[in-house]
Amino acid sequence: MRLRLLADDLTGALDTAAQFVPLTGPVPVVWSDPGLRGSLAIDSGTREAEEKAAQAIARELARLLSGADIAFKKIDSLLRGNVA
Repeated sequence: MRLRLLADDLTGALDTAAQFVPLTGPVPVVWSDPGLRGSLAIDSGTREAEEKAAQAIARELARLLSGADIAFKKIDSLLRGNVA
């Protein structure tokens, strides 16, 4: 099972990835494309970014979600930051 998730900050990437470890095994947390083929949690660092910048970063990193069995964009539970 290959998981790919895109979060807007490190906390979101870590706490969400941890929930999937029993299903997928280890989920490395990265900040860019590491060229890995397995599961990944990607911290886009867009929580405090302006809307246009957050959209551009999310668009660029979204390609890393391709080919995953489970892929999603994690948003803050209090809707902080840009949903982008």
